[in-house]
Amino acid sequence: MRRRAKKSNSSFSFNIDSLMDIVTNIVGMLVIIGIISSLSLRSKEFVFETPMVYETAKSSLIFECRQNQIFPVSVEAEKYYYRTYAAFQEVFIPKPDAHGETITEIRQPGSKFHQILQQVDPKKQFFYFIVRSDSYDIFREARKLAWEKDIEVGWTPKPKDEIILFSPYGEKTKVVD
Repeated sequence: MRRRAKKSNSSFSFNIDSLMDIVTNIVGMLVIIGIISSLSLRSKEFVFETPMVYETAKSSLIFECRQNQIFPVSVEAEKYYYRTYAAFQEVFIPKPDAHGETITEIRQPGSKFHQILQQVDPKKQFFYFIVRSDSYDIFREARKLAWEKDIEVGWTPKPKDEIILFSPYGEKTKVVD
């Protein structure tokens, strides 16, 4: 009897069982790491405080934070701004050569900001900040210094080049916790 000859298969056969074992082990380890991570995060408490806005009978001292400097709008405004009026609004345009105080300067006991901090009555006044997009660092530092003196703080973000307008028909400044 004659044996049958095997048909030659022109396609190359490659066994990928070893590769599948490696991939399965890696995926299994990732699942175990994910489960352990999620279980360990369950024991942690995350608290995100929502800022609370409320009206107050206190008067506001207004500051502008721009170019990572702080400018007292309510005190010595003529030193830092051109002041004009248009359509029942008071307009403050920054003077190009005006320089406010930097973060390191407001920490100094002789700075204008520090002097204002010492003179404020926290029961009658609060600080209100107009914050430009380039000045969040100095705002946070000034707010921290105000909170250390138990002075309430309000603030609003403004676009970098928007001028400051005050109007009797505008919105009241408010405290933001």
